[in-house]
Amino acid sequence: MMSLALHRRNFDSLRKLDSKSRMQKNNHKKPGSEAKRGSLGTFAGVFTPSILTILGIILFLRLGFVVGNAGLGRTLILLALANGISVLTTFSLSAIATNLKVKGGGDYYLISRTLGLEFGGAIGIVLFLAQSISIAFYCIGFGEVLVRTLAWEIHIYPQLIAAGAVAFLFIFAWLGADWATRFQYVVMAILAAALLSFFIGGIARWDDQLLIQNWPAPEGGLNFWIVFAIFFR
Repeated sequence: MMSLALHRRNFDSLRKLDSKSRMQKNNHKKPGSEAKRGSLGTFAGVFTPSILTILGIILFLRLGFVVGNAGLGRTLILLALANGISVLTTFSLSAIATNLKVKGGGDYYLISRTLGLEFGGAIGIVLFLAQSISIAFYCIGFGEVLVRTLAWEIHIYPQLIAAGAVAFLFIFAWLGADWATRFQYVVMAILAAALLSFFIGGIARWDDQLLIQNWPAPEGGLNFWIVFAIFFR
């Protein structure tokens, strides 16, 4: 009994010392450090990057390809299916993010803390490679569109424009997150103007006969799931 009481007393003293050390660490924190962590906010840190990811190169370059191979009716089903997968994934990620304090690393931190370090490391490497490839993918698409739109007399390879775009993005990444956050507002404004011009042109040149003609899937088109894989990638 005496040994049990002695162990309990030692445990209580250790717990008090641990709580005091934590309080001292919290008191020694610099004022304003908590405010600096969440300086981006919901709009700049979550909404804007998500919208820029959704309104990507696939939406502008491959949507006509999807309608031409699957028809307008199946394209709407494809969009609903892709949106449903994205919404379910968002709900799952939100449930995980609200159950723990998210630190530096973002997705990598959430995956490693929920699935373990082994699965988190493996999936983190795949995510890193996917992000790297997607940057090259977007820049190549930007180069192809710029070459077709401007129609220069001198032949310029899209790869050269893509390399210049990668160098431009590297400069922004080198300058820091503040410059990248400011630049994303410019990109979002350009995308909003592009969508606005698309809807204005569609309303001005509305054709019921063309809508009826493009509604069913054409003969000899690709399989629905192949088109879905190309669009949803």
